[in-house]
Amino acid sequence: MTFLKSRFRLFLIVGIAALFAIFLTSTRRFPASSLATLSTSFAAKNTSNSNVPQYHGYHSAFSFDVNFNHAPRWMTDLPDDSSLTSLSIPGTHDTMTSVLSGHTFQCQNQHLTTQLEAGIRYFDIRARLHDDELQIYHQDSYTHHSYADVLTAMFEFLDSNPGETMIMRLKEESTPINSTIDFLTAFNYYRLNSSITASGCSKHFWVPPTPGPTSIPTLGELRNKILILQNFGAEPAEYGIKWESPLLEIEDLWEIPDLKALDEKWEFIQDSLEAAGNRTEHSDGVLYLSHLSASVGILPIEAAAGNKNGTVVGMNDRTGEWLMGGNGGNTGVVIIDFPGQQLVQEILKRNKG
Repeated sequence: MTFLKSRFRLFLIVGIAALFAIFLTSTRRFPASSLATLSTSFAAKNTSNSNVPQYHGYHSAFSFDVNFNHAPRWMTDLPDDSSLTSLSIPGTHDTMTSVLSGHTFQCQNQHLTTQLEAGIRYFDIRARLHDDELQIYHQDSYTHHSYADVLTAMFEFLDSNPGETMIMRLKEESTPINSTIDFLTAFNYYRLNSSITASGCSKHFWVPPTPGPTSIPTLGELRNKILILQNFGAEPAEYGIKWESPLLEIEDLWEIPDLKALDEKWEFIQDSLEAAGNRTEHSDGVLYLSHLSASVGILPIEAAAGNKNGTVVGMNDRTGEWLMGGNGGNTGVVIIDFPGQQLVQEILKRNKG
């Protein structure tokens, strides 16, 4: 029995020695540095995009998850004499399109109320006359929202957060459908006569002291109000500031033929952001609006987040990285498709400096 135990110990020792020799041989073929590299590469491969927001197969660190941002009162503590032209304001393009299916006309994946809670304060509202009512469209695509729905959500938010303000671009979208009145008549019905919206309009619409205002109001003048950028009707603007006004400097290179042309689009955005951040420009009282959105030869989601295989970087990521790098100053209004919480946070940070 003692002899058998001794032989077992011998075999065990020899086996361990053989395994150790194999290990040494393998490490000679793969030095420690190479093993570390392989380990890192494996980890990167297996964690790739795991923490990056994604939507319908598109991945972007600066898109899609604005619902995780919570900034319902970021304007409230800013001084009343703050010039709107000196602020950094996140906004959305074709605000009400989150319910649309397909990528051609969908520009958002979060509802208006979610955008408001996240700190978005500029809204692009496209209203079309349909059966003598204003309904929200993106070109010929009906969003299943009405203008009354939009106003109700905005009024409710302002009633709960009276220190905030909103900028609403109101655009007449496409031609009327089965309607006997014009756009301006319909607008004034909601403003003056509708049992659903008239009282809210009276309370929350900012009214210029004279038609065709010659200056941008301060934050104090706009608290608990909606500033309309009037993309309808004739001059002078009676209900806000005309979209074509010299008070607005608008970057909106939106007709992009292909993904390669996004480089040119980014140059336009960067120039606009740099101009907005130039303090000397604010003496002109000009409000800068930079559209990150684009379409036509590409999809809105591609312009925002890049293509699915990650070989093209979208405008949201380029803008977010640029801001994180400390470039520019205050941004003016940044108008975004599929915004993410990190991009909105980077814009809002500029108001604390």
